[in-house]
Amino acid sequence: MNTENKVYQQNFTAGKLLVFVIPTIIAMLLASLYSIVDGVFVSNVGGTEAFAAINQVSPLFMIVASIGFMFGTGGTALISKLQGEGNPEKAKQVFSLLTISLIIIAVIASVILWFFFYPFLSLLGATKDMMPFCEGYSAILIPCLPLFMLQFYFQSILSCAGKPQLGLIFTICAGVTNTVGDAILVGVVAQGDPMKAVQGAALATGAGLVVGGLLPLIYFMKKNKSSLKLVKPSKEFRYIGRTCSNGISEFLTNVSASVVNAVYNSIFLYMIGSKGVSAYGTVSYVNTIFCAIMTGFTLGIAPLIAYSYGAGDKERLKNLYKKSMFLVIIISIIATIVIELLANPLGSIFSHGDKELLWITVSGLHIFTISFIVKGIPTFGSGFFTALNNGLVSGLIATLRTLVFSLAAVIVVPIIFIVIYGTADAAYYGVWFSVVWAEIGATIMTVLFLKRNKKKYGY
Repeated sequence: MNTENKVYQQNFTAGKLLVFVIPTIIAMLLASLYSIVDGVFVSNVGGTEAFAAINQVSPLFMIVASIGFMFGTGGTALISKLQGEGNPEKAKQVFSLLTISLIIIAVIASVILWFFFYPFLSLLGATKDMMPFCEGYSAILIPCLPLFMLQFYFQSILSCAGKPQLGLIFTICAGVTNTVGDAILVGVVAQGDPMKAVQGAALATGAGLVVGGLLPLIYFMKKNKSSLKLVKPSKEFRYIGRTCSNGISEFLTNVSASVVNAVYNSIFLYMIGSKGVSAYGTVSYVNTIFCAIMTGFTLGIAPLIAYSYGAGDKERLKNLYKKSMFLVIIISIIATIVIELLANPLGSIFSHGDKELLWITVSGLHIFTISFIVKGIPTFGSGFFTALNNGLVSGLIATLRTLVFSLAAVIVVPIIFIVIYGTADAAYYGVWFSVVWAEIGATIMTVLFLKRNKKKYGY
């Protein structure tokens, strides 16, 4: 076996496995803080309209940036499998092909978004009051989107390169850059001007993306101590298709989640106004933190699973599966309890003294957080099948969970609440509870897929 990946060949206890994935979890957490830090500063300096505007436009950026996530997760599974099969040079060639291809796609996507920004934003339901803030924020961030994609990509790739700690270092540096930038550009320079606040937040995020997206690229361009390096790329373009089919579930998860967020924003904008969008924005940030933990865990474990699968080691694969499921359940329960206890402090961070906004946020957060108990299993299940190079099952879990179940629930559950309680106000609570029922359905579906494929893969 490839001596560069001896760490993948050991037997993991639950404790060792957790220690192994912690750098990736922290890296994902810190990466998720970009938008959250922007939100904290903008909500307190720029006010409700400015805060609602960046929440309204964020799903659009996440959809485009998810291309990098798809290449990263799909590429990690493919590259780790090649390494497990004893083909390290082939792995480097494929890695180089994927990196170059992603950069080309990223530039094209950014150009398209630049010219079609207004139609896209209109589809998201941005109001006239929000539009200037959306424009000011987006004009700065759109040129940075290639770096956004590369950051998502390298967060996964650094794990399969055997350097998750380096990924954490890059992310910490990017996070510090973003936070310091927000403190200066929004906290000091903006001086209470909402437009300067959103523009300052965008500049700070862009500076962080330079660190998180460009520095890893430079690292792989030079001689390094990881198992990967940019070399002459493979000419077998079928690997691009295999990567996309492997990572399509993660792409669909992010795209669908962005679409669902846009739908929820529109619903709350209609029901409550900009305060509803702001409240959902806060809840979305908390959800982002939890999803970052689960996604970080899944990304961290994926190279181990793919390597074991490529090496044909079913015993190690079985051990990884059992330990992972145990940790996912424990982390989900702990996270749910902690966030329920911290609902009021978390809501206060973004409500800037508005008691009505605080009540809307906290009441929604208490309900939404219940979904965290079961949310971890579908996240891990989708990533698990990606690591096994089964993009079909992974994609089905992701699409049904984040798009079909979520959209169906947000339509059906509020109607059920109105019928049961007989008041229009019941629809408000039905919207929040719809997330809980969608995740329950997704969990049941994931468990069925895991049981059905158990014999095939031997886990």
